[in-house]
Amino acid sequence: MASYPQGYDEERFATTVNQNFLCLICFNVLREPVLCPRNHHCFCRSCITKHLENSRRCPTCADELTVETLAEPQRMVKDILNELNIHCIYIDRGCQEILQLQHLERHEATCGFTPAVCTNQGCGATLNQRDLVYHQSELCEFRKLKCHSWGETTKTLANMQEKIANMEKNMAFMRTKITNIEKNIATNAADIKTEMEGKLEAVNNEVRGLKTALIEGFDEMKDVLAEMKEENTRKVRNTASGDKENIIVAGGVGTDSVEMFDWHQRTWSPLQSLPKERHGATSFVYNNHVTISGGSCSGYVDDMIRMNINPNPDLSMHWTDCPVKLPAKLKYHSSVLYNNNLIVTGGHYGNATSDCIHEVQLVPPHTVRTLSRMPEGRSAHGMELFDEDLLIVGGRRTGSWEGNLSSVVLYDIKKNECKQLAPLPYEVSLMATVRWGDNIVVIGGVDKRGKVLDTVIIYNVKTEQSHLLPSMRCKRQGCTVVVLGNNIVVLGGYDGQGELKSVEAFNFDRNTWEELPEMSQARHLPTAVVV
Repeated sequence: MASYPQGYDEERFATTVNQNFLCLICFNVLREPVLCPRNHHCFCRSCITKHLENSRRCPTCADELTVETLAEPQRMVKDILNELNIHCIYIDRGCQEILQLQHLERHEATCGFTPAVCTNQGCGATLNQRDLVYHQSELCEFRKLKCHSWGETTKTLANMQEKIANMEKNMAFMRTKITNIEKNIATNAADIKTEMEGKLEAVNNEVRGLKTALIEGFDEMKDVLAEMKEENTRKVRNTASGDKENIIVAGGVGTDSVEMFDWHQRTWSPLQSLPKERHGATSFVYNNHVTISGGSCSGYVDDMIRMNINPNPDLSMHWTDCPVKLPAKLKYHSSVLYNNNLIVTGGHYGNATSDCIHEVQLVPPHTVRTLSRMPEGRSAHGMELFDEDLLIVGGRRTGSWEGNLSSVVLYDIKKNECKQLAPLPYEVSLMATVRWGDNIVVIGGVDKRGKVLDTVIIYNVKTEQSHLLPSMRCKRQGCTVVVLGNNIVVLGGYDGQGELKSVEAFNFDRNTWEELPEMSQARHLPTAVVV
């Protein structure tokens, strides 16, 4: 069925709108008005179309009604609506335009206050369209660097070319002079010719030297530019992975398998299996160890296990117990490293959902303390660290997707304060999240109707605004994600039909997803790190 937008918010209009022009379902100003044919009750096309999906009667007079029998209002009604004066939708971003409703769509399509995202790799800031070019070229810390020595080098090379041109002129003059001497002084021709040829050879040698120097100068400039390009690339890219090129993915529902992906070779290889099946856990790299915390091993656990990855992880490395424990037996919690501590939020334990923010010391005496409490308990949520702030998004209040949340909480570690930010566009849990610049990327998950998603949104911490990125190739809930250079790599999950071996990566340079080689083991609710 076709999709139509709902009515206009009455508060957007510059003058009071006659109540006869309000939709009898959404009570907003009519958008694309249609009528009940007998009693002329008027509705937005979107509102009545949605109503008629579940009913075949007018919601006001109860007459039999279908989408096909909806009537169009008189032209006068549309003319009056079209001439109403309305504020631009981007008034909160600074646009002061007031225009007739009939011109609104054309204006908003080209409005300079339309939100636009910086395309410089690693930035992702949202700003007004009219400010985008200046920001990208002059203000953005991720913009491409200019070579400030180029002008000076170009001037030097130009001087060298001018000198070569003068030398060539002198050579031509000397050739002419030699010719004249040969004609006019026959007796001394041989000696003079030899002398002049010697001088000419010397000049030729000098010219060849200058040409060689010029070529070397160009080659040196190419090397400098190549180094600057590489340095610029390192600055622009998200540096979460640094120069690491391996992904370790572990566990999942019903499996103790561990395997490693070599990003450069694009190959998978097995590692030592976990002591037992584990899913719904979190993982991190600390002191040359991959550590996995909590989750479910035929029951919720509070222990941590770790594997030494110094110098490189391989099949000879075994998993061992870690002396650190979580504050409770938790599954579907989130955790981040902060200094020498692990900060743990939420999670499911027993039949309850935690609202706690805990700090776990990773160095002796391994104390655990409660820092604060979130406004509501949540599990299967996302969390990323932004300097001194934790951004906590989505999740669920209960053990079911029906308790999904769209709320976003910012926890200031220094001030020990929580505050609510603008919510996500929809309720979601069991998604994967990763930090990208000043943004958190929310990947897949399940909505409050139990639908598995392929949706990807990027939410800016500073502006509290979000927009869609291209959708994944697969629907995924309970997947895991890592960052490698300019790529977000998503692994495994459940697509509504079964568990996935699939791996795909989003490249911010190309703004597209690509399939990577599959894992050897299908994984739902695994955990992964970059090493």
